[in-house]
Amino acid sequence: MLALFVYIPLGFAQTEQDVTEPGVQGNPAVAEFSIVPRKPELTYYPCTQCHQFMTPNPEVRELSSPHPSTLEHGNPRIWCLTCHKIDNRDYLTNLLGENVDFDNAPELCASCHMQRHNDWIFGGHGKRVANWQGERVVYSCPQCHDPHSPTIKPRAPQPLPPVRKGLEYATPHAGEEYQSVWERLEKQDHE
Repeated sequence: MLALFVYIPLGFAQTEQDVTEPGVQGNPAVAEFSIVPRKPELTYYPCTQCHQFMTPNPEVRELSSPHPSTLEHGNPRIWCLTCHKIDNRDYLTNLLGENVDFDNAPELCASCHMQRHNDWIFGGHGKRVANWQGERVVYSCPQCHDPHSPTIKPRAPQPLPPVRKGLEYATPHAGEEYQSVWERLEKQDHE
């Protein structure tokens, strides 16, 4: 079960007991939502396909393919087994040692990133699937952030879209003060 401590705006729940699980009806502060499952997109899932033949090694070391050789997440405070269950690789593990399903990764991320997780719960962080109306379906944290290197890498900006005919007058020319299209047309009529 997903257990969370979330910020509740004034006028809603006042105690920890009043906070219900997000996505479950009864909490007026959190809109009901579901999470897009991750397991179908994981190339090497279930993990036990390979790990059933390996003896678990908890030693911090460089890993070989298909795993990333370096971990750029919380270095040097965490290592693979901080999040991955050593005795059952088909599950993640939280700081209490409880199993966390790969499809419930935000529960694990909340262990260290509680404020960002609260923003995600309330819709201020993350990405919603499809549109802003109807059923609320959201992406899980690892669907946008690589859990082994979670910083979003800079990207080049896209080119500006073309300006529609007639609107090019709204953009001030070099050294000119901004004028609306209507002001420019009026000025042209008087010339």
